[in-house]
Amino acid sequence: MINIGIGLLIWAAISSLCQFAVGMNWIVSLLLGFAVGLVVLILLGRRVQTQLEAIMAQMQKLAQAGKIDQAIQVLKQALKLKNHQLFVEAQVNSQIGMLYYLKKNHEKAMTYLKKGFLKHYVAQGMLAALYFKKNDEAAYKETMEATIKASKKEPIVYALYAYFLSKNKEKDEAIKILQRGLKKIPEDKNLMQNLILLQNNKKMKMKVFGDIWTQFMLEKPPRIQQPNQPQHGRFSKRAMFK
Repeated sequence: MINIGIGLLIWAAISSLCQFAVGMNWIVSLLLGFAVGLVVLILLGRRVQTQLEAIMAQMQKLAQAGKIDQAIQVLKQALKLKNHQLFVEAQVNSQIGMLYYLKKNHEKAMTYLKKGFLKHYVAQGMLAALYFKKNDEAAYKETMEATIKASKKEPIVYALYAYFLSKNKEKDEAIKILQRGLKKIPEDKNLMQNLILLQNNKKMKMKVFGDIWTQFMLEKPPRIQQPNQPQHGRFSKRAMFK
């Protein structure tokens, strides 16, 4: 990574200058060089982060306006920063994959999500959802296990995994996953509610997770009756972006 390389070069340069030109003790020289290199690395990292935040803000505005293709093109501009800082490429791939997922372009979504950031649990959940839709049981289970390890305190990852299992008639395994989640997040009411539902042979209620669940598009959104429309009329689907 370019930023790390610059930081190391500055560390070496300052240490050498202090030791050989100034005659400073070599231990002190190394520590001083390290401190200066670290400060430079932090500043460079902040600059990259500022650039990323600007790109992400522009992407979100476009996505919320329903301009998904334009949002994807904006995100791809962020890939030029991939060599400057660790994990930038993986994070951007996750975001691009999510947008393709929302477009229901599953082939492209999977291409990017597979190269995504493991700790981006929503993106990883979407990847698992694609495997689930393909009936690739081994792949979705492996993806969800990895996601849980990377995001142990996120209730939705346990609920999503349990949802897949319950849909595949593996109720007992789904219960175990929810119980694992409650060991890590014992105060979570949504996990507890769904655990009780499964234990009583009822369907999980994933809508309690709100918008984060809606993004996975695994259930049809509720139909909303139009004003002044008779009961037998058609209903419009809720838009994903407003």
